[in-house]
Amino acid sequence: MKIPGKYIRVLLCLSLAALAVLAFSALSCREELDIYDKTLRLHILANSDTETDQAAKLKVRDAVLSYLSDTLNECDTKQDAENAITDLQSEIEAVARQALSREGMDHTVKLTLTHEYYPERAYEGISLPAGKYSSVRILIGEAEGQNWWCVLFPQVCTDTATPPAEKMAQVGFTPNQIKILTQQEEPSYRLKFKILELLQALLK
Repeated sequence: MKIPGKYIRVLLCLSLAALAVLAFSALSCREELDIYDKTLRLHILANSDTETDQAAKLKVRDAVLSYLSDTLNECDTKQDAENAITDLQSEIEAVARQALSREGMDHTVKLTLTHEYYPERAYEGISLPAGKYSSVRILIGEAEGQNWWCVLFPQVCTDTATPPAEKMAQVGFTPNQIKILTQQEEPSYRLKFKILELLQALLK
């Protein structure tokens, strides 16, 4: 049976529309997955779970964040931040050891740049999806105690003078990415958040 030309044109238009929707969705997913590629996390592992070691971990945190604050404020991208931290690795380790020494401890300190899985976590008005992120790990002594997480780049949990959304915009996060990370109470973005975690798990 011959299909009339007008129906062929309708089918063709519908097919093109479907392809356009798929292409848009793919671009949107890629943009959202860039959240992982634009973020640098910080992970500090305490020597042990004793009160003394846990308190010392926080002293290391404060010393390292203070030391890196000006440097990270000058970074425009995550890659800039990673390069700066790589260049300053020995200095950062020394700052951490000095913080421990002031507490009467001589634990070793080791800094590494790696990729790690992080659960969903909220920081100062934003929520980051679960998944693998570039990560600066600071291992104190045996590194067998409870850890502490934060975000080094952008400095949304260490630079409270600038609102998180504004800080993220300054370093290249798109309006759509900022919405996903800051409007977690909206059901549509909450769904996107979970889809994003699933996509990242499948693609990384």
